[in-house]
Amino acid sequence: MKGESSLGFRKGAWTSEEDELLKQCIDKYGVGNWRKVPERAGLERCWKSCRTRWLNYLKPDINNGEFTEDEVDLIFRLHKLLGNRQVLLR
Repeated sequence: MKGESSLGFRKGAWTSEEDELLKQCIDKYGVGNWRKVPERAGLERCWKSCRTRWLNYLKPDINNGEFTEDEVDLIFRLHKLLGNRQVLLR
């Protein structure tokens, strides 16, 4: 079926309803034990997808604003030092 993995998990873009279910689950149970999150939240997503969605998009302390001057300076200095080898920045 389109948008579904071979294991029955939903794939593709997250809906606002799914985001809300995930937020409510984290509010109730806290962060951790990611393997239980999909069931607790009532989501048909794998636990890794839930974890990634939370950490990269929904976590309240994510700063989606512009870079500061110091951050831009650091990025340029690191690029000059390392080139395009982004993997070294991890």
